[in-house]
Amino acid sequence: MHGGLPDDVLARDWASPALVDLWSAERKVVLERHLWLAVLRAQAAEGVPVPSGAAAAYARVVDRVDLASIAERERRTRHDLKARVEEFNALAGHQHIHKGLTSCDITDNIAQMRVRRSLEHLYGRAGTVAELLHRHGRAAPAAHGLRGAALHLRALAAGYPLRGIKGPVGTAQDMLDLLGGDRAALTRVERRVARHLGFARVVGCVGQVYPRSLDYEVLTALPGLAAAAARGGDRRTRPWSGVQELAVLLRGYTVMAAAVTGEQWQEGDVSCSVVRRVALPGAFFAADGVLSALEAWCRDGTPTPVAPPPVRA
Repeated sequence: MHGGLPDDVLARDWASPALVDLWSAERKVVLERHLWLAVLRAQAAEGVPVPSGAAAAYARVVDRVDLASIAERERRTRHDLKARVEEFNALAGHQHIHKGLTSCDITDNIAQMRVRRSLEHLYGRAGTVAELLHRHGRAAPAAHGLRGAALHLRALAAGYPLRGIKGPVGTAQDMLDLLGGDRAALTRVERRVARHLGFARVVGCVGQVYPRSLDYEVLTALPGLAAAAARGGDRRTRPWSGVQELAVLLRGYTVMAAAVTGEQWQEGDVSCSVVRRVALPGAFFAADGVLSALEAWCRDGTPTPVAPPPVRA
């Protein structure tokens, strides 16, 4: 237990520290603040009035995260993003972020950035583990399968599109009004946001949320990583017994994504929030755990038999 909450077994025992940090509550707050700051600077470049020193004031406090303070604000406001806006404003001493934006302009774009970064982490690590397997002369089928899986994840990351600045119903009308109806300025702001988040592509037409079919496409690729890793292994020994266990979890997360996608194929609302907050990090942690198991085996030696369960009366 930590802070009165149950442990996340995957985060604690299987996933890389960098990936766990990417999906942490603290990192989410910091990433959102950097996005607000990028939007503020883009708006200022397009002539939206921003007081001198405001951007610098926000930048100075971007890493000062107090989750307890934010939680207290959320209890009063009954809105999670509003609480994070108020906290950032209070720290900076200004109230100039989130103009022309809706909640999903922040939360969906940050979720997508974390998805893309997770894909990049996994394909990079899969290539490294495949090389370790090859170098040690072990499990050649697994090494070959991991290389193929890494290429697939790399292609997914390269083509993965950002929702962008679209407002509450997909028209970006609030931001357009703020920019005086200048559509070219709106395009420039959105492009600056996409560059800040590391995306080459932006979805042209969305509603309140980005298509949840994108989540399904990503999560259906991850069980393939486990299947590739299991090639040539004996499921009665470690690490392949662990790989099989994680593969079960990965298939479960895919089912969760399929349910959301089926209900919100190209449109929808934020009612999928709980499902996605469990499925997305959980699936990436489990996939990373597959690679952790193989990497540990390369380092530690030969496969070891899985101990039988204790006999109970």
